[in-house]
Amino acid sequence: MSTRDKDLLARVAMSNAVEPGDRRLAALLAETSAAELIERPETWLFENELHRYMTASSASRVLDQALAAGITPIIPGDTAWPAQLADVENADPLAPSQPLMLWARGDVPLLSTQSVAITGARASTAYGEHITTEIAAELAGQEIAVLAGASYGIDGAAHRAALAAGGKTIAVLASGVDRAYPAGHRELIERIAVDGCVVSEMLPGTAPTRWRFIMRGRIIAALASAVVIPEAGVRSGALSVAQLAHGMARPVGAVPGPVTSAVSAGCHMLVQQGTARLVASGSDVLDMLGGQTDQLETKEA
Repeated sequence: MSTRDKDLLARVAMSNAVEPGDRRLAALLAETSAAELIERPETWLFENELHRYMTASSASRVLDQALAAGITPIIPGDTAWPAQLADVENADPLAPSQPLMLWARGDVPLLSTQSVAITGARASTAYGEHITTEIAAELAGQEIAVLAGASYGIDGAAHRAALAAGGKTIAVLASGVDRAYPAGHRELIERIAVDGCVVSEMLPGTAPTRWRFIMRGRIIAALASAVVIPEAGVRSGALSVAQLAHGMARPVGAVPGPVTSAVSAGCHMLVQQGTARLVASGSDVLDMLGGQTDQLETKEA
């Protein structure tokens, strides 16, 4: 068995034992390999986690079943591993760690291409969905992938608009990539798996939890070249995605709405804080991306 295969099996087992973003395990992995750690579970598992320990043979079965279902496992060091995920930790040493591994269905190289995350309110308004559709369609027309979380509301509108425009879209799930959530978006998620990419750090078959939704935000922020919030309330999880992206030096845009609209209050707050710039169209988002490209070219020079 190759070193890569041993590392892969170890990371499959670890993914079952710990929750996403575990900094304790990330610190250990910076000093030793996953394959070595998996032989000594007592060094990285708390006592109340031992029941979730997965043996190498169990991890191998999970991997075989995933491969048979057309699911691609990706680990750090693979050519398909998105290098930008490291920005999660680079932005803040106390931030949750980057994923132990990813599972993907569809166009895997899409994960490393330029993309814009469009995310926001689940209980979106017709106004929010209209501007989301316009922005996503324009980005898709410029061959920029649209990334979202496949949720109801703004996320679903972004995915649908990108697909309708013949563009590419990426869905980041808080569940396993073979477990459509929300269930009402099963058909949409299956289509994204064919015409785009569905990705998650969770083992296939895993159900989402509140913590996993929170941790999913760091993947959305890190994978994206920029983040746009068309509508979001002041307690929306989309605001944490925007804050994370801002911390990683990603451009963030927020769409203004009526001052009386609760689902635009979060967008207004982001602009007031200086976390986001005001955007009102796809052209504004493209301008925002252009500024990011100029910054990258300056750094490289």
